[in-house]
Amino acid sequence: MKNVSLISFIRNSVEDDYAMNVFYNIVKSSFVDNGFSLSSVPSVYIDGRFFGEVTNISIRAKYNKTPNHVLALLLSIRLLMLNPKLVKYCNDDKLIISSRIDESFQWIEFMACILNYWEDGDIKMLYSMLENFYFDEEFTDEEKEEFRGTIKIPEYRNEKAYYKGLASATSGVANDVIGNNAFLEAEIRKYVITKDIEFVGDTAFSYCESLETLEFEGKTMFGTFPIVECYNLKQIIVPNGLQSYYEECLPFYKGIITEKQESGRIQQKDEKVSEYEEKQTTVTEEEERKPIDVKTLQTVFDKKATSYKYFWFLSIISLAKETNSLTLSYKDIIIRMAAIAWPIIFEDEIELGKSDMLPSYLKDIVKCTKLIKGATSNVVESYLKQHYTSQGVDKILWPLTKNVPYRFLSPWIPFTTNDEVIEKSNDNRIACPYAIHDDTIIWDEDWWEYIDSNYNDICKFALQSFINYVKKDNNQMKLLKLMTEGWGLANKY
Repeated sequence: MKNVSLISFIRNSVEDDYAMNVFYNIVKSSFVDNGFSLSSVPSVYIDGRFFGEVTNISIRAKYNKTPNHVLALLLSIRLLMLNPKLVKYCNDDKLIISSRIDESFQWIEFMACILNYWEDGDIKMLYSMLENFYFDEEFTDEEKEEFRGTIKIPEYRNEKAYYKGLASATSGVANDVIGNNAFLEAEIRKYVITKDIEFVGDTAFSYCESLETLEFEGKTMFGTFPIVECYNLKQIIVPNGLQSYYEECLPFYKGIITEKQESGRIQQKDEKVSEYEEKQTTVTEEEERKPIDVKTLQTVFDKKATSYKYFWFLSIISLAKETNSLTLSYKDIIIRMAAIAWPIIFEDEIELGKSDMLPSYLKDIVKCTKLIKGATSNVVESYLKQHYTSQGVDKILWPLTKNVPYRFLSPWIPFTTNDEVIEKSNDNRIACPYAIHDDTIIWDEDWWEYIDSNYNDICKFALQSFINYVKKDNNQMKLLKLMTEGWGLANKY
């Protein structure tokens, strides 16, 4: 929970329309709920789903002692919403509007400020209530009804972030969430996620070898990789009408997601109908994405003896995303490969296998440069660009360009020689992801349009493929950490 004073909240949030609107309407709602008084309410509680964490805003007695104090507070907040520059009048001793109406010079200033925004319905209503209560010491039923009608609490903006924080702090199942790693290696065959569960945390169901069925009774949000390596999982049952939502949330499990009908039966499709629909989908996809073959991308990592393909792929998509350029040099690509791999090898200590030379190349860079193993990816990339030739980095990393740029295209161009791959990559009829020109690659425009539109899902696909590749040489805790943190540099897009 975040505790903050009224003035601090206002000063920090005055430029945030959403935050001010939430606070304004929750103060109004609390005022009504407590019988048009806040004298017994020392602070305003903001649900964590609004700002990403529970926020408790303390209100000093001078701002809630009487209904007039509260109306003055609300007038001040509303004026700040209309003109954030008025925050200069706010300090620990006062807001903009005083609760006491008199003929002082200060109230003359207040009135000038109010009249500037008199066309605003809330300003007019609040001032009228403030003036009437000051003299009559009560509100009319009409005033109360009008006030209630102006309460419009915004929708939650940070619901997922709030529940993600809860999941990271929750062990097991509690607080409407399933915590991170809650069912790590659990011996369960079926698990039902009830309607009250709002969020399933990172790697919540991990390495559950016996798990065959997951059933969701409501609409649930998810953390990173909520289901990991549950090889015997045969079906995911979801409420009627939510299949597409769950397929989007759990893209690696689309084939086993089925809806539960009101009768309790699972939707089953005739095998011939399913086969026909699959063919129709394939034809449609090809028509939409001509001339590229999207499904071929899934076979890129089928044959691999080293990790180079993964880092190559993440480098060429993240660089194109960052630079907004379809043309990328080998130099920039292999520097990005080293930068992405750096924390994975040195910090996460992921073993890449005995035949993989990438860890050796990075250790050689540590020896011949001033880079340390604990450097961040951004620092590594910046340093290598500055000292690429002066400290021998080019000679260390250049072997990465001998094979991977050409063999990466094997699903589209069966490998014979590098020269033949270069020639065929420039044949538009083949429609491979990129063409190779003089130590440079140029993305195919249709391919890049697809990659750019599906960037996050493709990064997740590459990460899952990489984890499957290295799991034989690494323990599960290392892999879970990598699943949660992702690809580093490539993640920021």
